[in-house]
Amino acid sequence: MILSAILVLCCISMIASNSCDISKEKSMISSMLQSIEKKMKECSSNENCPPGWKKYKNHCYFFSPDGKNWQDAVKQCKHMGGYLVKITDSAENSWVVDMLTKSVKHKWGSWMGSSDLKKEGDWRWVQDSSKVRFSQWLRGQPDNYGNNEDCGHFWPAHQYQWNDIPCSVDEMGYICESSYGSNCRPNKG
Repeated sequence: MILSAILVLCCISMIASNSCDISKEKSMISSMLQSIEKKMKECSSNENCPPGWKKYKNHCYFFSPDGKNWQDAVKQCKHMGGYLVKITDSAENSWVVDMLTKSVKHKWGSWMGSSDLKKEGDWRWVQDSSKVRFSQWLRGQPDNYGNNEDCGHFWPAHQYQWNDIPCSVDEMGYICESSYGSNCRPNKG
């Protein structure tokens, strides 16, 4: 806000030195200042996620209408400026599950960003390779059934508890997450 005022004063002083009638310039600068103030209010409001994204605490979430395999979902989230969702606590998990019950239904559920692709049984988040600390696995999961289940998803057949499934399953929904960045846009990380 202070920077905007300084900018306006500088513009007024430059305009004043070049013309005698500055009413038009003052009006233009006033309009610019109002636009800047409006943008700053938008960025500090509660609704600063891009269209189609939902806000929870200081992150934005995108619940896909389409389906992909896990690798393609990872790429799509990155392309959108985020990452495949990383669940850090029960409150976030409950919120995501609530949103899933209100969004497009996918037969097999929706991908999350957890996998044990690098080392069997060592579940990590794709976003930052950190260990999965909080989990909501369905009883008996992850079980690596058939030695080929390396990616995590929310399973609608079991109240969206977590399950491991082959990463190649196509037509799975996915959830992208992003923290706020500058200019009210999600940023990576």
